[in-house]
Amino acid sequence: MKVLLVNPFQVDLVQKRGRIFTRKWTPLDLAYSAAGLEQDGIEVAILDANAEQLGPAEVALRARGYDKVFITSTSLDRWQCPHLDIQPFLKTVHAVNAVAPEVYVLGSHGTVRPEEMLQETGARAVVRGEPETTVRELCSGAPLGEIRGITWHDGERVVNNPDQKAVNMESLPMPAFHLLPMQQYSYEMLGDRFTLFEMSRGCASNCTFCLLKTYGVGVRKKSVQKLVGEVEHAIRNFGVRHAYFMDLEFTVLRKQVVELCQILIEKRWDFTWCCQTRLDLVDEELLALMKRAGCRLIHTGVEAGSEEILQLVDKGITLKQIEKGMKLIHQSGIETACFFIMGFPESGRDEMRNIVQLAKRLNPTYALFHVAAPYPGTKLYEQVKNDPNVRFSDGTLFPEAIEGRFSLPELKSMTRNAYLEYYLRPSYVWARIKKGELRPLASQFWLFLQFVRT
Repeated sequence: MKVLLVNPFQVDLVQKRGRIFTRKWTPLDLAYSAAGLEQDGIEVAILDANAEQLGPAEVALRARGYDKVFITSTSLDRWQCPHLDIQPFLKTVHAVNAVAPEVYVLGSHGTVRPEEMLQETGARAVVRGEPETTVRELCSGAPLGEIRGITWHDGERVVNNPDQKAVNMESLPMPAFHLLPMQQYSYEMLGDRFTLFEMSRGCASNCTFCLLKTYGVGVRKKSVQKLVGEVEHAIRNFGVRHAYFMDLEFTVLRKQVVELCQILIEKRWDFTWCCQTRLDLVDEELLALMKRAGCRLIHTGVEAGSEEILQLVDKGITLKQIEKGMKLIHQSGIETACFFIMGFPESGRDEMRNIVQLAKRLNPTYALFHVAAPYPGTKLYEQVKNDPNVRFSDGTLFPEAIEGRFSLPELKSMTRNAYLEYYLRPSYVWARIKKGELRPLASQFWLFLQFVRT
């Protein structure tokens, strides 16, 4: 049996729908899935069409001769915030359907809209949730009726099999980096020779707007020793020098982070990294250790600009905690990327102004302003669906925004103005120039232009 795993080309650097950055990042879930298939003695390849910039026709040409093709709508880095424009994915699936005997689709879109995505794609089955176990079972020869975590057609009948069991992080094989174009991955904020790792999956928080369905239930972790083995493998065999630990709340596992940092300090690799966490999950001692271990950047979701909206979206944090956490990170010398969301149903003009003023006060290295996307499978989606005073901005399976007090064009204008007001401050521009890193600054400026143009 020959199996192909595909990550489709997303075409635009910043998608117009949702103003989403289409990163060239390692499809880590496909790398785990491929490694598992290799353990089972199956011939497998990964085609990262997003990294190689291959359109549907080129993917279909490369897919000829494979018995099973799996195509993801969202690799692991997009499970939480999937693309709202699914046309590049659908066009790729339709092209491959014409040449491959069996096509399966993976990703967050199929996880929350399995029956609709089965109809839209014409796939043999939709894989719901984490793919690693289900992909191996689909390639084992077992009947579809016995495989958990899929939605499929049994004749004219659509069948939703029971959910797959959560992946045991400790049992995951070494990612199949050898099947990926590792030289293609980069992150503007860190550099080239870049990849992803993860120490845990899932999230302990319960924000109304976060899509967590693909992660399964609870927070699961792998041992530090296993994670360090993956990092060393990537550094020694693939020249990786920069990485993002893709955990949703990296420092919630404080003891493990401390252990990881101590090992990274001892190894003295030429290796820098970033992570994502909450601002109430950092402290001075931990940040100092992370900095010594090579942490250069922390992503964090601030989201709102007032206590009222923070409470309404179940963020579970106060403005005081946000400001304290940011102050500690600034003092540590680690850079920050803060995410802000405009357009919650309860947000008026005062909230929009509060967000921009808070961003200026927090003064992160990078501020990102987005319109609230009501992803199916979130509490926010259900709230909008049941509130007669607001509506989805469009009738697609994955609406772009919430319209009520403001139209979608107004919301897009607000986020664009927020970018301009934040980044064109003389104090900000001068601070960036003083750092003297002209090459990364140029690429970051180019990315900024894409955000304000869309």
